Amino acid sequence: MAAVLAMISYAIWPVFLVSLGPEWGLTNTEIGWISGAYFIGYVIATPLLVGLTDIIDAKRVFIGGSLTAAIGCAGFATITDGFWGAAVTWSLVGAGLAGTYMPGLQILNARLSDQQRLKAVPFYTSCFGIGTGGSFYLNGYLLINFDHLIAAWLGCGGAILGALVVFLLVRAAPPAKRPAAERRRHPLDLRPAFRNRLALGYIFAYGAHTYELFAYRGWSFAMFAFIGATAQPALSLSVVTLLVSLLTLTGMAASIIGARYCLAYGRHRVIAIIGALSVGFAVLSALALDGPVWLALACLWIYNIFIMLDSGALTAGTVAAAPAHERGALLAVHSMVGFSGGALGGPAVGMMLDLGGGEASMDAWFWAILIMGVGSAIVAIIQWRAWRLRGYGV
Repeated sequence: MAAVLAMISYAIWPVFLVSLGPEWGLTNTEIGWISGAYFIGYVIATPLLVGLTDIIDAKRVFIGGSLTAAIGCAGFATITDGFWGAAVTWSLVGAGLAGTYMPGLQILNARLSDQQRLKAVPFYTSCFGIGTGGSFYLNGYLLINFDHLIAAWLGCGGAILGALVVFLLVRAAPPAKRPAAERRRHPLDLRPAFRNRLALGYIFAYGAHTYELFAYRGWSFAMFAFIGATAQPALSLSVVTLLVSLLTLTGMAASIIGARYCLAYGRHRVIAIIGALSVGFAVLSALALDGPVWLALACLWIYNIFIMLDSGALTAGTVAAAPAHERGALLAVHSMVGFSGGALGGPAVGMMLDLGGGEASMDAWFWAILIMGVGSAIVAIIQWRAWRLRGYGV
């Protein structure tokens, strides 16, 4: 519940870029870099905030992250009127996510048994879908009826409320006791992650997955608005808002289903197959843009499902590969690598739109979707190699 509240601000920029981009005279590449700034803030903050969960209660880190996001939203409402202001304040909101998403996972890790954790992690990561879906719906409504200032202040309030929920309803729990040798390790020492080859396979695949996911999510509202405008009759922004919101909720269910299949049939094998199928649907989605609107939307919907099928499984793989006393360090690197990919996804799509003739060009969106699909291709290669090296049961 707290994670969902803290993410009310998530879709402010992906939704309002369709109005603020032209208003501020931004290129699509600049719009993409503002999207990327969110994840740059996340990556910079992650080593400190997630690494600290190995030595202090993650509850305290979550509260601090929520308040950071609230400050970023307040800044977006008060001082932002162009590229640099948006990039700086939006990076603060991203840093706030660094203090809530993985620390929230650590809150669960410290309070659940190993068996409970394997079941709970996919549900927690799927809450990302609930948070993003709700954020897209709320901010789409605000785009139609209000402005980005109201949206930013509501995002600020959601983050503060999330902090209050954790403060009042989550019991305190000390982090796992570390072995004597590990007690000397500084919380910013992330070397345990790079010594764990099994975890690294999941971590680097997560980076490629997150590149594709946030390239898709960051531009989904603009992409669906473009497709809707080509329909006869054109789809209203209200319909586009509903579609994008339902899209993210579908992804939540896909993440849970994918994790269950991984437990049953082997994580490496299932993720490799999902990655290959996702590439196929990226190509089909790009080709379907010239066809009927219902076909284009259907292909993009299925493509989103395949993007999300391995999301919870990759995070669960890193958790399963990490000793309890090193879990914070491994999750810090998992987040840093993952969201570094996320920081590149938005600018990559923006650049393809600019090179292809702009956001009103069918050819530009064709190449933009293909550049998204590169992420799943990398996931498939990494996990296929791990599958062949380690066998079917891993």
